[in-house]
Formats: sequence, structure tokens, C-alpha cells
Amino acid sequence: MRTGDQASTTTTGAGAPRRLPVGTLALLSAAVAAAVSTEVMPVGLLPQLADAFAVPEDRIGWWMSAYALVVALGAVPVTALVAHRSPRGVLVALLLVYAAANGLVVVAGTTGGYPLALTARLLGGLAHAGLFSVAVATAVAVSPPGRSGRAVALVNTGITLALALGVPLGSAAGTAWGWRWAFAATTGALLLLAAAAAVLVPARAPGTGLPGPRTGEHPRRGGGGVLAALRGRRLLLVALTTAVLTLGHYSAYTYVTPLLLRAGVGEGAVSLALLGYGLASFAGLLLAGATADRHPLAALRAVVAVVAACLLALALGSGHAAATVAAVVVWGAAFGALPSLLQTAALRATDVPGAAPAVVNSMFNVGIAAGAWVGGRVLLGAGPVPLALTGAALAVTALAVASRLGPALAR
Repeated sequence: MRTGDQASTTTTGAGAPRRLPVGTLALLSAAVAAAVSTEVMPVGLLPQLADAFAVPEDRIGWWMSAYALVVALGAVPVTALVAHRSPRGVLVALLLVYAAANGLVVVAGTTGGYPLALTARLLGGLAHAGLFSVAVATAVAVSPPGRSGRAVALVNTGITLALALGVPLGSAAGTAWGWRWAFAATTGALLLLAAAAAVLVPARAPGTGLPGPRTGEHPRRGGGGVLAALRGRRLLLVALTTAVLTLGHYSAYTYVTPLLLRAGVGEGAVSLALLGYGLASFAGLLLAGATADRHPLAALRAVVAVVAACLLALALGSGHAAATVAAVVVWGAAFGALPSLLQTAALRATDVPGAAPAVVNSMFNVGIAAGAWVGGRVLLGAGPVPLALTGAALAVTALAVASRLGPALAR
């Protein structure tokens, strides 16, 4: 038996499971929070960014699409490329690239204009392409057997923190002091996280011999295993569920600020509605942590159904501020559970731990990229009610696909 990082997946004392490595998982969660804040920050700053760069709001939506497209195309190959490398070095490098990307957006506001800002977003997407895979695979590798779902849920707390604090605070800062302060603050946070990662993240790469997340057997090694895992039917079903669901979600969520404003929510209250969305997602995250290892299929089906119901409620409650805000808050609770449940489904669908987060990350961003574009077209061409209905129809389709995931999750 090897020592070091591998020991974190064994037991201590008289066969008692080793406790989750909270310090490492907290750092990974913070890195995920910074990544998600970087990705979705334009959502809460859409009007300010459109004014600053003198472009229509849907052109700022392209920031989401371009970023997500880079992640969708790059997640699997970047994960394969870094499979043999130290997660510590990879994570530090990715966080530094993130910081540079956000800094360039700030500079673009005064010098390079929209093209430079879009280029910076592409650079951020490249960093994102590898970070989630490294974070999730590392969390699984350093956690005891049978607790991978809980470990992934803890890492995905970063998503909830970003939605609960990053986006609303960014929106509030943009309203009060200007959008540049939001991007500058995120740049500073990313630099601090890079320094912390150099200390807290283990050096051993999770794809080079650590036990798998369920059986303790050795997974396939390196990038070849990651790419070969894509041929698995069960993993492809998880990928399809993820892509269709996030397409429906982000078609509406990318333009949630215009949806709220058109429902009669005041501009100053938009950040509060987004805060409610983010805080509610904590409840969803707790649900995921409690059910991901024991009842992942039932929980996944339930929260996808709630997402569909909330998007339908947004359409039916269009023009009613209170109903719209209520639907957004419940929507946040449901969507908060989905990343952990989908990651757990992917981990159970393959014997290559690094492939699971890469595929889910890629498909999430296929949905984000296409959703931002589809949502912009529907919003400009038809209005908020058809936009919400489109999202609801796609969520129902994802629910139908998820119903075929039983064999993948029964193990």
C-alpha cells in the first residue's frame, strides 16, 4: 500500500473511515466559486456592461456563449492533457490564467473595447476547461471510499457561494460603484486562491494510480483513459441529460435580469432577487449532499421536474413581480442540487474518475453557450413569456432523458 495522498482513501484506526479532508475540499470549493463567479458575472451586470461597451444586451450575452463554447470544446482534451500532471501545479496555473482574464476585462473597459473584452472571456474559458475536472477528480481521490458524492457536494458548494454571493454582490457593486470594481475584486480573489492552492492541494495527480471512487480498483491511467471513457453509453446518457437541461436553464437564466425588470421588479431589487436565488441554492446543495450517495436517481428526477415547473411559472407569472421572484427563488433551490447530482451520476457511469467531471463540465457549457444564444434570440424576437416556455420545454425533455439513467445509477 502506498502512503501519502493515497492514504486519504483508506481507513484509520480500527477500520473507521477517514474523515473528509475539509481543508483541501474547502480550497477546491473556493476555486470553483471563483470560476463560477467569473463565468456568470455578466448576468448581474448586463445593463451596465452593455452601456460601457456600447453594444446591445445580447452582445454581452455572447460573453457567456463564447466563454462556455471554449469550455465545452476544451474540457475533455484539457483534462486528458493534464491527467498525468500534479493537480497542485495545474490548479495554480489555471487560477492565475483566470486572474489575468478578469484583469484584461477591466483594462478593456478603458482601452481595447469590446474585442479585447471578448478575447479575455475566451482566455477565462480556457482556464475553466480544466479547473472543474481537476477539482472534482482531486476531491474524489483524497476522500474515503463511499463518500465521493458528499465530497463532490462539498466542492460544489463553491457554485452555490458564487450564485448566492458572487453574482448578487457583483450586481450590487456594479450598480453602486461601477462594473470594473466587480471584476477587479474577483481578480484579487483569484490571486489569493492561487497562493493557497500551492499550499493545500496535494501534489499527486488523481489520474496516476489513486483508487477509483467506488471500488478501490485502479482506474485507467492518463489521457487515454479519459478519452476512451467517452465511448460508454451510460456516460453519454448523463452527458445528454446535462446538455439539454442546461440549455433550457441558461436560455432563461442568462437573461434573468431583463425578465425580472420586465416583470416589474425594480432595478435596485434585482440583486436581492439574485441573492434569494443563490441563498435558496444552499437548500438544494444540502439535498444533494444528503441524497447523492444513496438516492441519486430519485433526487435528480425530482429537481429536474422542479426546474421545469419554475420556468413554466415564470411564463405564467410574467408581469407579476412577486410571483416572478418566488419562481426564481425556488428555481435556485432546484438548480443548486443539480451539479452534484449530475457529477455523481457521471462518476457512477464510468470507471475513469477524471472523465466524469470533464464530460459534465463540457456538457454544462454546451448548454450555457447554446442557451445564451437561444435565449437572446427568443427574448429579442418574441419576449419573456416564450423565453420561459422554451426553457420549460427543454427541462421536460431533460427529465425524459434522465428517466433512462437507472442502469447508470443502480451500481
